Amino acid sequence: MGCGAQGRVISTFLSRLPQCEKIILADIDAKALNNHATWLKSEKLVVKKLDASNIQEVANVAKNTDILINAVIPRFNLALMKAALVAGVHYIDLAFGPPYSNLEKELELNQSFKKEKVTALTGAGKSPGLTNILVAQALDQLDSIESVRIRVFGELRSSEPVMTWSPLTLIEDSSLPPTVFKDGKLIKVPPFSGEEDYIFPVENIGKRKVWYHEHEEPYMLSKTLGARGLKYCDFKMGGIDQIKALYELGLLNNKPIELGGSRITPQKIVAKLLPKPPSAKELIKKIEQGIITDSTGCSVVEVEGLKNDERLQITLWAIDPSIKDVITYYPVATDDSYVVGVSASLLALLITKMSVEPGVLTPELLPKKLREEFIGLLAMQKPPILIKGKRESWLSFNEKASKKEVRVYV
Repeated sequence: MGCGAQGRVISTFLSRLPQCEKIILADIDAKALNNHATWLKSEKLVVKKLDASNIQEVANVAKNTDILINAVIPRFNLALMKAALVAGVHYIDLAFGPPYSNLEKELELNQSFKKEKVTALTGAGKSPGLTNILVAQALDQLDSIESVRIRVFGELRSSEPVMTWSPLTLIEDSSLPPTVFKDGKLIKVPPFSGEEDYIFPVENIGKRKVWYHEHEEPYMLSKTLGARGLKYCDFKMGGIDQIKALYELGLLNNKPIELGGSRITPQKIVAKLLPKPPSAKELIKKIEQGIITDSTGCSVVEVEGLKNDERLQITLWAIDPSIKDVITYYPVATDDSYVVGVSASLLALLITKMSVEPGVLTPELLPKKLREEFIGLLAMQKPPILIKGKRESWLSFNEKASKKEVRVYV
């Protein structure tokens, strides 16, 4: 469901897989559907104009499929989850906020999904999604967990603004007070606070400024890993310097103002003025014209905990391929939408293929065998999405004892 930046990548990726027999791509925008279908030229693809908020209509279309993949904005999550229940099919989405209160409401559907013997996986893109799975991979090496720190950076090197995600979702996320899990409680901190010069373990990124950013992971991990000892979790993002400038100017404010006889929020004005994610043709043209020259992206998780009374920090990171490599195989994608879309597509396939507990799950709860296969499949893609990591041990948090192996998951 959804023919935006992510939906186009997902439908393209799935259309190339021999095990995928049919894809129904639905959206409220018939023009977007037809344009994508004309470009893709796949006999597997069927397009359908559909309103994501109409539960019964969505269920009627989804009932003859294996899984409903939600690639629209999170405010439609609950309606689409209920449509999956009516249809009796698995469900997956890429994010659950904003609004972040969605998670509690989604978890309330757990017993309903169990009763239908189907799985709903929420927050299953790159971040959240891949980041959660990296946390679980780190936790496999520990007896208990104390803290999780997530650092994400993305930069599209372009001479003009290019959006890789929904402008409204990015603006809403950036204007909300970020959530940090500390000492068993979710607390709020000011937007763009907690500035840190973080060294990303990727040569072409290095030291970058990151700030607290409202995101799903602290909500998810505080619920699922509390029993394993989690005391702290935060999320910081870099590469959003221009959005920070808009925030400081008051242009992300969601309080209505008078403008030309109407009341409108600065946030909505900015969202309207920012460009939509480019189509395949637009993206290729911008690269050919030298407007877009390259991209860099990295998602890091730092997990601290205990193993046999030894204090360890497990650091794992996912590296986005360059957009120049991405468009060779996926002209509909940016580096960011490629990693999000491929991650969601692979997880959707694995849910339908492997034995997964029915109910509403977050990615860190997926079985180890599925997680390992997922990471292996990421490395096999063209271009590959590589996961790297290192393990450090301490006699105490302040006394570093040794550095251990750097490992590439392939």
